[in-house]
Amino acid sequence: MGRPASEPADDDEEAFHWAGDEVGGREGPRLPTPAAADAGAGSAVDPAPAAAPLRGGTAVITGLFALAYLAITVGWILATGYTSAGVTQLLPQVLWQFGEFTAIVAGPMWFGTTVLLTRKRLGVRAGFLLLGLGVLLPWPLFPVLVVGT
Repeated sequence: MGRPASEPADDDEEAFHWAGDEVGGREGPRLPTPAAADAGAGSAVDPAPAAAPLRGGTAVITGLFALAYLAITVGWILATGYTSAGVTQLLPQVLWQFGEFTAIVAGPMWFGTTVLLTRKRLGVRAGFLLLGLGVLLPWPLFPVLVVGT
């Protein structure tokens, strides 16, 4: 299949070869290099561009949002301690506790997903993180804080 006609076609030897070995050289590197790209100009392998490092301002803004999301997570932990389902049946109690768990982990998941999906766009990242701060505020904690003062 990708062999010169002068070499015998042995099935065992054929298993050790891949299509296109002749183009880049069998002993050469498997990862594309500029020299290998010139030799195999017809190859469809395109290396992914390296992610740009975070600039100073981006890192600072992301760090401030990380602190805000940490505060939201702590707020939800405190809020779940002050509220209860008020039922004794098993299924409503389990569902209530699952809801508390998802409320606690929603902040870190929103932050991580936003940072992961908006690597190069600071404006979009800040917008989604601000939206998450508004949506994920621990609303059950506010009446406790108001009554306590």
